[in-house]
Amino acid sequence: MNPEDIHETIPFFHHTRKRFNRLMEAARKDSSGRLASCRKELEFIRKHEREVDLLLNLQEKGELPVRIVHNDTKINNVMLDTETDRAVCVIDLDTVMPGSILYDFGDMARTMTSPAAEDEEDLEKTFMRMPMFEAVVKGYLETVKDFITPLEVSLLPFSGKLITLETGIRFLTDYLEGDVYFKTEKDRHNLHRARTQLALVKSMEQQMPEMEKLCADVFKAVKA
Repeated sequence: MNPEDIHETIPFFHHTRKRFNRLMEAARKDSSGRLASCRKELEFIRKHEREVDLLLNLQEKGELPVRIVHNDTKINNVMLDTETDRAVCVIDLDTVMPGSILYDFGDMARTMTSPAAEDEEDLEKTFMRMPMFEAVVKGYLETVKDFITPLEVSLLPFSGKLITLETGIRFLTDYLEGDVYFKTEKDRHNLHRARTQLALVKSMEQQMPEMEKLCADVFKAVKA
């Protein structure tokens, strides 16, 4: 199908630059008086500002293909058979629109590789499990090998890091704005969520060379 035939249901859903700018604006306003409690997290995100434009710039140059993608491929949007543990279907299709497959893969890497819950307060429990990342990469590349481009393959590890960072930005923005978007169940819930995402970013950064080599090796193998 032609991506231009699909309506953009949520404009700028994965526009990481706009997400970043909104966070900076929320920090400037500090409307809920919460800035003092998250300066460390805010500074970590500021140090990664250069990275928020990487995929956007490649898309602007036409170097990344525009495809029809799900855009919200977290693990709980996959329905699983309780008896066989096999995937039955993908749900929550309201976010299907034009985009990059890197956004889909990035959210899979974010939600499928960490053993911790999204709001885990013990950050030592949050890390990227390489065996899980390898399984995701192998399954994904075996399926998309006939149309994915070498540039997209090389950016798979970075996409996991970027979407994790973007999600952390969204949680921290909502925390600073007074918890107006994500539902919360406890005090500082969105702050804990943001911290978990940023801990996962750190873990991915530490393992990035291994992740990049793995993607290259697996792609070579499935294309052979």
